[in-house]
Amino acid sequence: MNKKYTLLSIFILVVFSLLISSEKVLATVGGPSYISQISYKASDNSVYYLENDEGGKGCPPIIHSINLAEIKDVEVKTCDEVIQQYFSSAVSYNEDKYRQFIDDTYKNFSYPLTSVSLKKNNIDVHVEVLSENENKDGEKLWTEFRATLTQDNKEIAKLDFRGCDKDQPNIFEGYRLPDTDAIAILISGKGDCMEGGYIKENLSIIKGIKYYDTNIVRSIKEKSAIEPNEGNIVVYATSKDSVNDNIKINNTPTTTTVLQTNTPFPQTNPITKIVLMISIFIVGTAFGYVIGKKFS
Repeated sequence: MNKKYTLLSIFILVVFSLLISSEKVLATVGGPSYISQISYKASDNSVYYLENDEGGKGCPPIIHSINLAEIKDVEVKTCDEVIQQYFSSAVSYNEDKYRQFIDDTYKNFSYPLTSVSLKKNNIDVHVEVLSENENKDGEKLWTEFRATLTQDNKEIAKLDFRGCDKDQPNIFEGYRLPDTDAIAILISGKGDCMEGGYIKENLSIIKGIKYYDTNIVRSIKEKSAIEPNEGNIVVYATSKDSVNDNIKINNTPTTTTVLQTNTPFPQTNPITKIVLMISIFIVGTAFGYVIGKKFS
């Protein structure tokens, strides 16, 4: 093999590999993120749900557990643990075994959580814009929101979440935890403006509420975006300094406890990086061969 051709191919490969490692070169791989299978297990006093993230690094559905006593959201197995144990070459990509793990985790649950009407339980939501974030080129990245939830005109929680546009609709849905004073609040809407924006859902637990109506609106939360129904509330944000005359909040101190899950953020996809590396190697080798022949 021509020495000049070989050295030139290696040089091109190294240069492009270094460029790929930069976050500015590799585009973010986005996708929606849905929450599903919200359930309650009385034996350990915990709420379980699946986080289905179709963007980022391509994680399979991840089981989350929220213990109501500790008010803490944890992943039963992290994405890295799941990939290593069930989807690596060392274990021959055993998807069926991971599905069995999910089924075993959900075995002997007391019941799936069902949604109830927020309005019939005297729960209202007010959303304000905290900030809008742009990159140096003026392109909008995301908007920070704060939701204030009230029951009987008394504040019961403040939930911060991230979206795309300040004028976007945000859907709030409540899931009853029987025999408790807690409710699971699901927030669904565009999570940021990456690649035009994808639906992101996050779950928060609010304690210290009263149930006035326990009729079921939605029986099971599936792996899809929630839509407006007679039980949930669609809320548009006001500006930070505006006043919503329809909500008069009594700031009497309460014993409300809130757990809020983290809003997922897009991540770079390692599989995409590998594909790009291989493509660049092929192009670099071909280019080096042509140049090498020319100067040989």
